[in-house]
This record gives sequence, C-alpha cells and structure tokens, in this order.
Amino acid sequence: MKTSFSSAGLLYVYITGYKEMELLHIEQIDTYSYIGDELYNKIMEISEVMTQNENSIHVFGVIGIEKKVNYVYTILEEGIKKNFDRILNNRKIKIGTKNLDSIGNHFYRCVQEFYCDKLHYLPKKVVFNFDDASFYGIYGSSMNDKQAYDVVNEIVSCWIEQEKPLICGKQLITRSFFLKDFVGRKLITAMPETESNSWRLIFEGGHQLNINENLLYSKGTLNPNDLGVFCTSNVQSVLLNPIYAYGKWFYPNDICEEWHKVFLYLCAVSEYEWNLSNMGNVYRRFLKFLEENICLTMKVDPLISKEQYYKVLLIHIENYRAFLKGEDEVVNSKDLYQTLNTRYVYLPYLQELVKQENLQHSFSCFELQKEIDCALQETDIYKKGKKWENVAEYVLNSVEGWKITGKRIRAGAQEIDLSVANISLNDELWQMGAYILIECKNWKKHVGIQQIRNIAHISSMKGNKTAILFTANGITSDSQEEIQRLAMTNIYIICITAVELKQLQSAVECKKLILDKWKSLQDSIEVSGII
Repeated sequence: MKTSFSSAGLLYVYITGYKEMELLHIEQIDTYSYIGDELYNKIMEISEVMTQNENSIHVFGVIGIEKKVNYVYTILEEGIKKNFDRILNNRKIKIGTKNLDSIGNHFYRCVQEFYCDKLHYLPKKVVFNFDDASFYGIYGSSMNDKQAYDVVNEIVSCWIEQEKPLICGKQLITRSFFLKDFVGRKLITAMPETESNSWRLIFEGGHQLNINENLLYSKGTLNPNDLGVFCTSNVQSVLLNPIYAYGKWFYPNDICEEWHKVFLYLCAVSEYEWNLSNMGNVYRRFLKFLEENICLTMKVDPLISKEQYYKVLLIHIENYRAFLKGEDEVVNSKDLYQTLNTRYVYLPYLQELVKQENLQHSFSCFELQKEIDCALQETDIYKKGKKWENVAEYVLNSVEGWKITGKRIRAGAQEIDLSVANISLNDELWQMGAYILIECKNWKKHVGIQQIRNIAHISSMKGNKTAILFTANGITSDSQEEIQRLAMTNIYIICITAVELKQLQSAVECKKLILDKWKSLQDSIEVSGII
C-alpha cells in the first residue's frame, strides 16, 4: 500500500489498565517494541484479556510532532465513524487505509477491529501536550464517563512519567527505547563530572551515558580530549556525517548515526553491486527521508565532493559485508550489530529505499528428507560435513527474512560453517539478533563440551548472542549444562538434531522449530541465577 505519508518519527502505543484498591495496573505495547503482524497480534491478545475486567481502560495513542499526530488521529477517528456506518448497513468493515503507511495500517487495523468488535466501548478523545510532543489518543471503557476520564488520565500520565517521551529533532524518543541501545554493550569505566557533580558511564564502542536526574536523551561518544586520542567511534561519527559533502548538519547527531547504520546494514545485506552512481541515488533519497521525518538540519559550507563521501560509504558497506560473512572486524561492525539489536524497528521505513530480493526458498519435506538421508549415509569425512551443511542451509533458507551471507569462513583460529544475516520483520526472530552463527556436526557421537565452548568463544569474539548447532545425534549432558551456563551470560546456543529435522513438513515449521528451541532455552534460565 503506497502513500506519501511516513510514520517515521512517530510512536504508536496501546496502553491498557485498570484501577483496583487505589493501585494502577498497566500494560503497554508500542512500535518501538513490536513491528508488523506481531504488533497487531500482541495488541489484540492483551486487549482480549484486559476486557474481561469491567473496569479496564483501553487507549490507542499516537505521539510525536503535533501536525503528523493530528493527521493520523483524524484518519483513525474517521475510520471508526465510517465503520460504524458499515455495521449499521450490514456491510463488512474496512481495516486498512491508503492514507497511512504499513506501520500506521497495522495500528489502524487494531483500532478499527477493537471498537467494531466492542460496540459498547464508545470511543472518546484524550489529548496530552508536553514540550514539543503531542499525545492524541482514542480510549474506551465500560465505566461511566467520569470514572473512565479520571482513570485514563492517570494511566496515560503514569506512562508519560515512566517513558519521558521527548521530541529529538523530529523523532519521538522514549526512555526505555533510548536505554535499550546500551543492553549488551560492555561497561568499560565510569568517569566523574566535577562541574556537574555527576558521572558518565563509558561503554564499548566509545558510547557514553550521562547519569543524572534528567538522564538526557543523548548517548554521544567519548570526547577525544578525555583520552588524548580519537577512538573508533569518533572516527565513525566523522565518516558517517553528510555535513562534509552535502553542507547540511543533521541533528541530533546520535540519532542520525543510528539511522545511517540501519541504512548501511540494508545496503550490505542486499545483492546490489554498489558503485558511486547507484549509491549516490539511494543515499540522496535517504537524506531526504531523514530531513523530512527524523532530523533537523542547518546549512553550512561543504568541504569535500559527494563522490569522495560515497567512496567512504562503499568502504563501510564492504566492511559490513565481510563481517556478515564471518570475517573478523571487531569494532565498527560489532557496534553496528549491537545497534541493530534494538533499532531493527527502523527497517520497515527504509526497505523501500533498499529493496531486498525474495530471500525465502520453496520448501519440500521430501527434498529435505532426501538431503538428510544423503548426509547421514555419507562415509567420506569431507563430503559428510559438506552434505550436513547443505541440510542446515536448506532449513535456514526456509526462514523468511534470513539470508545466508557466509560459508566456511576462517575466524581467527576457528572456522564458521555458515553465517546468517537477519532482515526479517518478525520481532521474535529479532530476539536472536542481527547476525547468527551456524555450526554443523554430522557426527555419530554426541557433541561434547569443548565444541560448545568453541562456539561460545567465536560468538563472544564476534559480539553476537545466538548460534545454532545442527548436530546429527545431539549433545552430551555436560554440553547441555554448559549451554545453560552460557545463556546466563547472554550467549545462546540452540541445538537441532536430525530426528527433529525429519519431522519438518513446511517452511513455517522450520521457523517454529528454531523459535521453540530459543524460547525453551530462555524459559529454562532461572532469574535468581542471573542476578
């Protein structure tokens, strides 16, 4: 569904809750946590549970710059009115609109289906304005108007107090989304700020976080004056700044950098043979998108030619491609990976700029069975390993949004059998990260603890958190214990056997098997063992 409107910079949020014994019970879901169909599924799932409480409040809100927020709210409101008319005339409701993009349409569908299914929940408007941001919401409840109005104000006010929504440039940022970018990054040191009597936390990659009561929405990078030299993040901030070639300062700079990393990641995963010409065309469209939806700009004089700047971008793309194949590059690409773990929610806005080929292959359970039997019956050691890798490759190619980017790549003293890059629009798959290591063992015996530790070592070196071990005959008991221990350190190794692979009947089951293994490992981790 094509439209000139972009939801970029906005936040769509569903907040639900009720008041009991003077206590507020609140749950919320937003587009910084879920994308695509999963956003719709989560909202409808929770709303169905919460409506069982007769005092529950349901708020569907859009937050951001007032002009765009009002535009979206008007479309949501008009959609409800028109759908009510359709119901009265025994016609089918419409759950999509050409006036919103795909992200907005997922939220639009939630709103329309919720109120058209629960006709006694009369939709009402709630508005909050704070600083430069506006919150326009539609709420409904079975309570009387006065009670509902009081509770909805408490619920939304509580959400605002917790998330501290703020317009940074043109993009709405919340506190939890801002802080998620530090999850998984190693804390290097804490530095005192004598003037403000506060502290700065320094994380790997040169990122810093000022700790004070206000907790400003700016991570920035370590100042070269602090170290007496430039660190890699300082250099990267210079190299990824269009100010030098385009004569425009895009700010806030850290948000501009985030979007650049997601853009370059898409470029690296694509099959394009990038050159100065096609990179220039796509990059100009990318900057236009940033200027219209994300960043403020200020004009300055350019210092270098655009062609020189594009050459730098091409180098970045090749470095990222090497990292995604499995080759060693331990600083910039690792920082890109860590950024993508949360900022993958930017992907839907940029995929029109860098369109990807269809990554999912056709699936046949008979073909998979043939591949498995061929691998298990092979006696030649080299061919035995290669054919088992073919089995793994067949399964991975069946997972929509995953792309195999490297085969048998040397990583230091180790070899990576397969590397997978993630560009899916599935939140559950993104829990596993942007980059996934694949190890294949076509052994008659169980895989031992040493092999598990080797996989963990490579994962730690690369900075990724997930590896999949395709093992023909399973693992030893001490290997399973080691996997549990590693999971507590944020390194997840899931094991898939030949017996399990033989049961797969569809591409959907391939994804389900992997996700079930992932969830099972997550569920097995005792919180008390982590803290």
